[in-house]
Amino acid sequence: MAMPDVSRPQPALPADDSDRLLRLRQLFPIAGPDITAWPRVPMPVLCTASILFTDLRGFTRLTERFAHDPAGLLEVLNAHLKKVLRSISICGGVVEKFVGDGVMATFGASGDEADHVGRAMAAAIGLIGANEALNRRSAADWGFRLDVGVGIASGDVVVGAVGSADRSELGVLGDAVNVAARLVTQAGPGEVLMTGTVYRAMEAMLQSELTSQSAVRGRSGRLEIYRMSLLGGRGDLA
Repeated sequence: MAMPDVSRPQPALPADDSDRLLRLRQLFPIAGPDITAWPRVPMPVLCTASILFTDLRGFTRLTERFAHDPAGLLEVLNAHLKKVLRSISICGGVVEKFVGDGVMATFGASGDEADHVGRAMAAAIGLIGANEALNRRSAADWGFRLDVGVGIASGDVVVGAVGSADRSELGVLGDAVNVAARLVTQAGPGEVLMTGTVYRAMEAMLQSELTSQSAVRGRSGRLEIYRMSLLGGRGDLA
């Protein structure tokens, strides 16, 4: 495949597009707090929380489909994310960041929530259901489905500023974050993969199956991993 010649001058953006791009950059700055505020940033906080990651299955193929219509791709993605964000918000979660076509959300990392595991699970069930409703309404017009998977883990995390005075953001770090991020990569369409800790907190309410006791890439040791398939009939509330 021929690579673009970056040495050649590129055509200037139309004035309207250039103005919109500038306003977008102003609305969504990449820098963190003002440099002068950095010495006053509070110390990190340790807490126990549940971490939820979402990920669209087959999004790489979808980007290829929209290779000549990236604006159309953004419209479809935002239609999906609108459902995801609403489900998380209703359950009291906080979207910490967007990760490609998915999100990382926390429950219990912004306040004392003893029921953070249940809230994370309710959000997972809600967002998969809302995404399926979106498919029923739009898939025929789109010519494809959007299939989402979810990974959930629970454990101790630290909440604090990541970066420096030049550029920073609020970060949530811990083993549970790493595990949830790995689990979502293995979750199939309409599936929630969760750790044994999450499962045992919810086993009286959910019908799930132990899928494996395996290692998670990037982490030593083995984990019990439970699978709940909402579209396959095993994810109903008991």
